Amino acid sequence: MVVAPGFIDPHTHYDAQILWDGGVSPSPLHGVTTIVGGNCGFTIAPVSSSTTDYIMRMLARVEGMPVETLEAALDFRWSTFGEWLDLLEGNIAVNAGFLVGHSTMRRLVMGEAAVGSRATDDQIAEMARARPPEHGSRGHWASPRRGPDPIVTIAVPLFRRGTPASRRYWRCRRTVRDHAGTIMEIVPTAEFYFTDDDIALMTDMSLAGRRSVNWNLLGVPRR
Repeated sequence: MVVAPGFIDPHTHYDAQILWDGGVSPSPLHGVTTIVGGNCGFTIAPVSSSTTDYIMRMLARVEGMPVETLEAALDFRWSTFGEWLDLLEGNIAVNAGFLVGHSTMRRLVMGEAAVGSRATDDQIAEMARARPPEHGSRGHWASPRRGPDPIVTIAVPLFRRGTPASRRYWRCRRTVRDHAGTIMEIVPTAEFYFTDDDIALMTDMSLAGRRSVNWNLLGVPRR
């Protein structure tokens, strides 16, 4: 018999479920004792009264959860990320850390313009001011250069092909490098392998943010 630490699952979407299921089933049945949520840019905080309906429908679309279930379960007693995390304190059976979802933050700062519009310099600065790690978040999600829809384009900073490197990495330095305990994560490509550009991008991210970069591929190639 072996006694060992539990598994760490770095990519989960328990952001809503953990409010009514502090055991985040079925993960502990598989030996998971630590989870990281807030992946893919989808989180339920921070929010305002004008963004909660959009956030619920965004989560329902991505995770296949009925909107009616989310409406019944999410009373949005919180607005900031820290207030939402306070609801979890003492009420969950696993260790948990969460990223701040960039799609959620874009909606909070940009409103309806978050869909289909490029963030201005002022809006990007406001996003950085609105979510420092001191508010309780584990870190920030840095992600794809793919997909035209901001719902799935979930980057910190906003990665776009051809964007000057100084613009792409400035927010990484400000919001990740300068705060202890933060992490970076990336879904580098829609393919099943790393290109040279992907490797160069992840290297630059790690150097700019002075952090390790956790990468996620979205599938397994068929042989």
